[in-house]
Amino acid sequence: MNHSGNFFNYIGSILSFNRIRSYISFLHGKSHKRSKNHSEAIRDFTRALRIDPRNPKAYYERGLAKIAMNEYPGAVEDLTKAIRYNPRFYEAYYSRGNAYFQLGEYPLAIKDLQKVLQLKPSFTDALSMSGNTRFYMNDLVGAMQDFSHALKKDPHDPVLYYNRGNTRLKMDDARGAMLDFNAAIQLDPNYADAYIARGNAKMALGSETGASLDWAKAEKIRLNSPPVSQRISPVTG
Repeated sequence: MNHSGNFFNYIGSILSFNRIRSYISFLHGKSHKRSKNHSEAIRDFTRALRIDPRNPKAYYERGLAKIAMNEYPGAVEDLTKAIRYNPRFYEAYYSRGNAYFQLGEYPLAIKDLQKVLQLKPSFTDALSMSGNTRFYMNDLVGAMQDFSHALKKDPHDPVLYYNRGNTRLKMDDARGAMLDFNAAIQLDPNYADAYIARGNAKMALGSETGASLDWAKAEKIRLNSPPVSQRISPVTG
């Protein structure tokens, strides 16, 4: 009678059952996260991790849920574990960079974003966030380089033009900023923030009338827009 074979089959069945339980909890967490029920999602991912404590995807998803709840230190901890168990998990580096950015840890954010671009050079969002981070570090030349590089990869993103325009405006290049704000508005005629920024550029160039027209246009767009906007424009002048 092969007792050792039966024993290993028994252990294997337990492990398979636990993996299934962990996966079900993980799926429940994903469902709750999609519904923006982030506290329940965190509980589900925690259950999954109790069963499988080396699952990088569960740490990653729990980290994202914590970011959504502004729990940035906890998010950094989870995303660090995700990276530990999958060192090539570029999405985890990107999200940890975002958490560091929210914490004001700008050099650490830049380090993570550089790692993202090493692993995934085509990931334009990492260049955009790097530009935002350098802007807040007052590294305006570095921010310009990041936004310009991102625009070479994605020349149809109005937010990139808007962010680069604000960077130029802060560098006292109002004419260059105007070109970027014009491009942003051409790509998205309802981009209220771009009209406000272009108004600021026009004011800097001495055109008070032009500035007033742009600001009025922005106000009209906002009055006619839905109350909730998901536009991301983190860099302001």
